Amino acid sequence: MTRGIRTAVAAGVCAVLAGALAACGAGTGHTVKNAGSELERLRGVLPKAQELPDGFSAWRGDGWKPPFRPADRDCRLVLDMAGGGSPEPAPGARVDATYPGDELGELAGIGLASYTGDDAERQFAELTQALEGCPVARSRMPGRRTSLRVSSLKLDAVGDDVQAKRLRGRLNGYPYEMHMVFARIGGTLISLVHTGIADVDVRRTQQLAQFLVDRAAV
Repeated sequence: MTRGIRTAVAAGVCAVLAGALAACGAGTGHTVKNAGSELERLRGVLPKAQELPDGFSAWRGDGWKPPFRPADRDCRLVLDMAGGGSPEPAPGARVDATYPGDELGELAGIGLASYTGDDAERQFAELTQALEGCPVARSRMPGRRTSLRVSSLKLDAVGDDVQAKRLRGRLNGYPYEMHMVFARIGGTLISLVHTGIADVDVRRTQQLAQFLVDRAAV
C-alpha cells in the first residue's frame, strides 16, 4: 500500500473513531532546563524509516493519546502513562511519536521518558501495580459502547523489566484491539502502543518492542 493510500485510510479511521488514532504532525518532545542532551538521546532512540517493521510508514506523527477516559483509576493511569502523562515526579525529558501502519486503523505510538535516581524504578512499579488492577477498561461515559478486556500479551524475551498486555473489545461500538508494552532500561521508561481495527499483528509489536529496548540500552 502506498504512503498516500495509508494516509487517506488513517485519516478516515481517525474521523470514525473520533480521534482514537492521532497521527498528525512531526512528533512531540518535552524537557526541563539543562536536559537538552537527554532529549536528543531519546530522539535518537526513535526508529528511522529503514528500521521500522515492514508495513509501517516512515511518516512520524504527534504522540499517541488515549481514545477514551476509563472509569477505573488503575486503567486511567495505564492509558495516561502510555499517552504522555505520568504521576509525579515528572520525567526530566520525554519524546513521543506515532507511525501509521498499512492495516486498517493501524498505528504504533512510542513514548520515551528519562528519569533520575530511582524514579524510573518507582514509576515502573506503580505502573505494574496499575496493570494488575485493570482487568477491563471501560469508558466512563455511558452509552459510548467502549469496553476493552485486558489480558496478557505473550512476547519473546524482550528484557527484564517488561510488562505487555492486550486490550480487545469495542471502541465506540467498533471492533478494536490495542497492544501495550512498557519497559524500563535503567532510568528510561519505554511505552509502546500498537492499535488497530480487529486483530493486531503481535509480530510487529514484538519487533518494535525489541528494537526500542535494544536501542535504549546502547
